[in-house]
Amino acid sequence: MSQITDQVSSEIFNRKPYLRNYFQNWSTSGQWDIIPAKEESQYYVSYNGEALSSKFSPDKQAERLLDSHNLKPTDVVLLMGLGNPHLIQRINTALRPGQIFVMIGDDPALIDIMWDQVLKDTLKIPGRHIFSGEAFLPLGMNYLESLPIDRVSGLKIIRNQSDVNREQLFYSETEGRIQSVFSAKMSDLLTKFEFERLWVKNSIWNLLQVSQPSPERFKISSLKEQFSGLSALLVSAGPSLRKNLKWIHRIRDKVFILSCDTSLKVLLKEGIIPDGVVTLDAQTNSFFHFMGEDLNPIPLFADLVSSPTLLREPMFRSVIHSVTAKFQVDAEGNLIREVTAGGELADSIFEEVGDIQSGGSVATTAFDMLRYMGFTDLYFVGQDLAYSGREIHSTGTHHNEKWLTQVTRRQSLERINEVIIRKRETKEVPSCNGKTVLTDYVLELYRHWFEESARSVDLKLVNLNGDGALIEGFENVDPEKGIQSLLLKPNHNYPWRKKDPWLVALSGKESGHDTKLVNKSKELFQQISNDLKFIENELLTIEKENTEEFDLLTNPLWIWVQNQLYLRRMVRKTEIYLLRHKDLSPERKNNLLTGSLRRELKYLKRSLYPMSELLSTKG
Repeated sequence: MSQITDQVSSEIFNRKPYLRNYFQNWSTSGQWDIIPAKEESQYYVSYNGEALSSKFSPDKQAERLLDSHNLKPTDVVLLMGLGNPHLIQRINTALRPGQIFVMIGDDPALIDIMWDQVLKDTLKIPGRHIFSGEAFLPLGMNYLESLPIDRVSGLKIIRNQSDVNREQLFYSETEGRIQSVFSAKMSDLLTKFEFERLWVKNSIWNLLQVSQPSPERFKISSLKEQFSGLSALLVSAGPSLRKNLKWIHRIRDKVFILSCDTSLKVLLKEGIIPDGVVTLDAQTNSFFHFMGEDLNPIPLFADLVSSPTLLREPMFRSVIHSVTAKFQVDAEGNLIREVTAGGELADSIFEEVGDIQSGGSVATTAFDMLRYMGFTDLYFVGQDLAYSGREIHSTGTHHNEKWLTQVTRRQSLERINEVIIRKRETKEVPSCNGKTVLTDYVLELYRHWFEESARSVDLKLVNLNGDGALIEGFENVDPEKGIQSLLLKPNHNYPWRKKDPWLVALSGKESGHDTKLVNKSKELFQQISNDLKFIENELLTIEKENTEEFDLLTNPLWIWVQNQLYLRRMVRKTEIYLLRHKDLSPERKNNLLTGSLRRELKYLKRSLYPMSELLSTKG
């Protein structure tokens, strides 16, 4: 073990404390060496006597490899394999300070060997990190997942081919996981571009509607860890659901049944009343999953961004609110929390409404809700994450009801499904029955989310499915076999029905409206109204000035907007555009920002007008 006592290394360890863990006696330490090359002042890495780069001129080899990659200042650069020290140095020199450069190795023992000659000078620069070996890979994945994707234009992967050839499985699987993380983050960013302004508006509406007597609103934090030791069944609307309904009756008194909104009608038609239903959709399309059904006895679990139109309807008596938040640990060990746009306003009404993590679908949100409430055995049905039988949803869903109206002599339901599937980017993945099944890019993202979640929770996870995609980290079993252990358990006797959300839903009696919530709703409305008036007045002042002579990004108005997170989320797209196009003229930047603020100001004012009627308050 090396004794690292120099000042530079100590400073690095203070900023990146995880690096200290590399300096210990690893079983493979004696197999690595760093050896001078034939070219003066050059060296290469050797593993068991095998050179992992050129013995003659590894620097020239590194130069040629780097010349084949067009690195941009907004790229995250990933190096797979540490066998060429000069490749590390050249990449480090080519990048700007603070640009993200992540080095991936397969053995932690190599770090000690390379520290003084190569790694110390590289890792002292902010944004440079190294994760080597299976033990350090989860930390690396956490770091990559916590990166602010809004400042990143792409992921550039550079491979030291000798390392990749030596440990093909490790590097291919690691690269696949990292690609999945970045694909999910990019998809998440594009979703935010499209929906954040709607999420903010919906959150405001739903928080202001807390003041109304019906439906009665609750927060999921009141149910945290309330059902420890109990089993739950999450019902999704995959094609396999319809043939598995028969055995849900058999375990009805053994599990808490939580239905996704898409699968609700399928259950109700079968005479199965779930204990709760989850909705996440910010658009009013989700309304069709509930139309025509008696939903009074079923509490609705609704993210704060859910469509206010649905929550204003008298079909539900109780609504349990939550906010979507991501929690990640960066390489420095700091916990990072990112809440969905509009969710930061929840604290102005509720005291800790409850954070739920989501992978973007209703099922991923429902999964984390069950974990949050303390259920320890989670069973999944209809969670195909694939086009089982080349179908998209189970029969009985709203989607299928709509498609049935389009069936003609020349257009069958099968053809409608096939046309939709062929428009998507599909591929074959392993299925639960040992064969393969067709899935697509989006469903693969959800499957990846479930698999990553399975690694981080201490729960029994059982995928009752014989047709859908295999989910690693879950017990993937045939439903008839999977329910046998449940049948041996005593009946649960519905303990959740003693909690306020179910007492209100089942009896129709109010639990007692909190007048504090009414007052807080009015205060929130007034605060937002004042914020919008302030922006409008400031913009009038700014637009009278010469836009070529000042920088709005440093103006007190923009600094103030950045501190009002719900407003900043609404202009995120413009802000990211400016971060990625630093060569724009000051006048162009100012015009883009003022134009964006004006559009969002108009959008929110138009939304606030009917809210003033809701609260009987003048806006």
